[in-house]
Amino acid sequence: MNEIILYAAIATIICAMLYSVLGKSVGQGPEAAFDPEKYMNNDNDAKPAMIEPLEESGDFPDITKIRAFDPMFTIATFTDQAQGAYSVILEAYADGDRDLLKELLTDSVYDVYEGAISNREVNNLTQITDLARLFSAEIVGVSCDGNNGRISVRFEAELASALKDAEGNIVEGDPDSLSRSREVWSFERDFKSKSPNWLLADVAPSDGDEIEADPTPDTTQ
Repeated sequence: MNEIILYAAIATIICAMLYSVLGKSVGQGPEAAFDPEKYMNNDNDAKPAMIEPLEESGDFPDITKIRAFDPMFTIATFTDQAQGAYSVILEAYADGDRDLLKELLTDSVYDVYEGAISNREVNNLTQITDLARLFSAEIVGVSCDGNNGRISVRFEAELASALKDAEGNIVEGDPDSLSRSREVWSFERDFKSKSPNWLLADVAPSDGDEIEADPTPDTTQ
């Protein structure tokens, strides 16, 4: 597979960021994580350097509810780390990395991705997904219902996507042709869970049509 974004580099650089907002870090011990208990006890050394003013939350009033559970939450940090999750999940799906996907997806979405990976394996197909560039990642929805937070991010990217058979023949897509992908990914977190992870809970086209989470990038020429 022609990897434009190498998984090894992602695992080293991006996954280290995912611990506090989108997931558990790889190769980073718990001593490096932010301790919310120390923050609530007014331990200045544990506080983030800068907390986004509430008025900057704009059209998303439920961010105040999220901050009641996670005082270090900011739109800017979440958006940055959502971009990392986008890259990691695309790459993990193409590689068939079930262990990593299990850490980053809700159970229902994982079942969809795992089913697609199993179907590829049964048919001796290989997924190619080369992310050339990520143009934008914009939060378009925030909600917090009880202990559960949900944040939707609209991604616009340029990538190549294709399927190869066991002989290396292209059966779907074009690995040499870049296409635009416009999708809304929704992440969820149970604040009462011991896990600090925000998990991918839905993938839909950016036109807002409600569909079952689809691991294949929604692209246009």
